[in-house]
Formats: sequence, structure tokens, C-alpha cells
Amino acid sequence: MASTWLDAGPARRWTAGSRRLVGALTMVACVAVSVLAAPGTTPKAAVAVLGAGAELGALMGRRFLPERWAALGPALTITTGFAIIVLAPNGLGEVPVLAGAAALATRVPAGPVRGGLVATVAVAFGVTIMAITGSPIGLLAGVGAWLTADRSVERAALQTERDRAVALLAEVEASRQARQEAAAVEERGRIAREMHDVLAHSLAGLSVQLQAVRAIAAREGAPAALTGPIDRAAELARDGVQEARAAVGALRVAPLRGVDDLGGLVGGFPGEARLRVSGRAGRLAPEAGHAVYRAVQEGLTNAARYATGSPIDVNVVWDDHEVRVAVRDQGVPAGRGPSGVRGGGTGLRGMAERIEAVGGSLTAGPAPDGTGWRIVLRVPVVAAAGRDAGAATAGTVTGGVVAAGGDGKMGA
Repeated sequence: MASTWLDAGPARRWTAGSRRLVGALTMVACVAVSVLAAPGTTPKAAVAVLGAGAELGALMGRRFLPERWAALGPALTITTGFAIIVLAPNGLGEVPVLAGAAALATRVPAGPVRGGLVATVAVAFGVTIMAITGSPIGLLAGVGAWLTADRSVERAALQTERDRAVALLAEVEASRQARQEAAAVEERGRIAREMHDVLAHSLAGLSVQLQAVRAIAAREGAPAALTGPIDRAAELARDGVQEARAAVGALRVAPLRGVDDLGGLVGGFPGEARLRVSGRAGRLAPEAGHAVYRAVQEGLTNAARYATGSPIDVNVVWDDHEVRVAVRDQGVPAGRGPSGVRGGGTGLRGMAERIEAVGGSLTAGPAPDGTGWRIVLRVPVVAAAGRDAGAATAGTVTGGVVAAGGDGKMGA
């Protein structure tokens, strides 16, 4: 049983999870410095507790609070930061205040309320620093808090536009592929018509002429040495007509994609997507492989629409009787929203109908662990194959996960 991961997203980039980890470690380090700077045992203990509260506030704002209460987390971080500044003036309590101000600005909708809250924090921060330093220059710290919040808002707006661009790129890529396939079908049809007009008609005319020659030869009493080759030539012409018609018919049918093409599909996805293939690959009917490919394509597109910015995992598992494919996202990342790009509303239904038409089944819904959305499809195999599924995925192999996606909220 082989297991191969193909990381088809942008090359190992600085992820949001990595940034959050660094931010959390930075906060812990600042709290540790503040604890050491606090005068006396009791203030040290108080600063340690307040530092834990600052970290808790940051975590609550990112994960546990519903959207309308998300501002409470940054508010807790800001409040505890001010308290740390008062208890340990030589510490780094300024960091939780600035971090909380940056987060608060993105948790409150744009408008007078956001402006008022950020202004209040900036003024309070400047006054506090001025009181500690004993210099009016400390008021400039309030400007720093304001600029930090403003920069955070700009970055959030930029991230929103990037997410929308990723979703639109996924839509464009799907449309581009459909246009390419339509153009290929049109070109194949043109070639088929040319073959039919030139080759099939020529062979059919040759067959008629040979039959006429055979009839004349038989009427004139030609010997078998002459009629035998004529008969064989006529038979070859008839076979050629049938083969030409079969070739023309094959050209008129568009080539079908299959499970082996998933590597290219995931690799061309504009967001972060990973493909895992495990088990010994079996053989699917061409229509079944094409249905799997289209379902995964729709799952990726829908995940880009409704869980923009989330890593997407495509997991393919082969066994003796069926292939199971799952497409899963991890939900909308904290502090971000869906792209706003909407589909036609028939994605899941269309996928299910396509998979059921080839004897398979499809289920979709929230992932078992409650994070993100998952689509799972099962399609029976025609026969087991002797090659390893891992060989079907070419590219840079790295670590990975399992899958989700959905229409109206998609994962897989």
C-alpha cells in the first residue's frame, strides 16, 4: 500500500498558521521580559497572570468567539497590556496593546465605531507612555498605535482582494479548460469531417468500382487468377471503409479525463491545494474516471468560493472494489470571510448526478471534526491493476492531509 503526497500549492510559502505561531511566541517572550522587569514577587505574579490573559484574548479573537463578539478578544489583550505597562514600566506591555489594537481594527466593521475605538486606544496609549516616561514625546506612541491599526486594516483589505482573486482565478481556470476542450472537440470534428469526405468517400468509391470490375470480369468469363485478386481488393476496400468510419466516429468523441489527470488539476489550482494518492490503482470505466475528475474540479472551485484562503486537501484511496475520493477545506481562516464569488447553486447536485450515473455515490457536509467542509465520492473499479497508485502522481512529493469542498459552502 503506497501513499504519495503532492503539494500542488505555491511552493512552501509563509502561511497564516506560521505567522500566528510567531506572533504567539513573540507575545510569550514579551510577557516573560515584563515579568522579569516587574518589581517584587506580587507584581511579577500579577504580570504573569495578565500576560496569560493577553494571550487568551488573542486566541479568543481568532478562534472561539462568534463574529459579532470577536472584538472582545482584542479588547481583553489591550486591557491586560495597559495593566502590564503600569505594573512593569520597564517591561514590554506595549506589545500586547499594539497587537490588540491591530486585531481590534479588523474585528470591527468600518465606520465611526471602529474609528472611535481605535482613536480611544491610541490616545490612551500615548497618555500612558507619556505618564510613564514623564515626557510629552510619549504622546507620539499614540500615533504609532493608530498607524499599526491602520496598517492592519489595509492588510486585511488586501487579503480580502487576494482571496477574491484566487476564487476568480479558480473560476477562470475551470472556464479556460472548458473552452480548450470545446475547441479541441471542434477541431477533432473538423478533422473527422475531412477524413470522412476524403478517405471514407474515396474508399467507398473504390469498393464500388472494384465490384463493378468483378461483375464485368465474371460476365466475360475471366479466369480465377484475375477475379481472385479483385475479390481480395474489394474486401480490403470494404474493411477500409468500416475502419475509416470507426476512426471518424472516435475523432468526434471528446477525449475523457481521468484520475491520472488529478495531479495536473490540483497542480494548476491557484490556491493552496495538496493531493494524496494511496493504494494500488485499479481500472475505471472512462466515463467513471471523467466523472471523478469533474467532481474534484467542482469541489476545488467551490472551496475557493466559500472557504477562500483555506488549504484544500484531495485524498484518493484505491482498494480492490472502489476508489474513494475526498475533497476537504479547513473552513474560512480566522479574521477572513468568503470571497463573495457565487456559483450557480447546482454544483453539489450536478456532481452527485454525474457520479450516480456511473454507479457511484457522493456525500457532502461538514467535516467530522467540525472544521471545514468535506465531499466524499465512491466509484466502483472495473478491475484491479498491477501498478502502484503512487506512480500516477508526478511532481514534488511532500507531506499532506485529507479532503473537503461544497456548493453553498464547499470543501470535499
